[in-house]
Amino acid sequence: MTHSKGRFLTADRQKHLLIKQQHPELDIRFVFSRSKTTISKTSKTTYGDWCLKYGFKYADKSIPDAWLKEKPKIK
Repeated sequence: MTHSKGRFLTADRQKHLLIKQQHPELDIRFVFSRSKTTISKTSKTTYGDWCLKYGFKYADKSIPDAWLKEKPKIK
């Protein structure tokens, strides 16, 4: 399943951390238009930094071919 939206607000980041905590089996990944954008005007943390800190995979602009070629994990 894919989902697209604009900004990645604090509430969105918190929601994804809760989802990851409650469902560690899910493979949640992000595609940003620019992962080097800071998460707020007052922060030095970028979207990419945030993903690395919390163990999410991410990419810029488009879904990497390698992601598309991965075989699904069967439960």
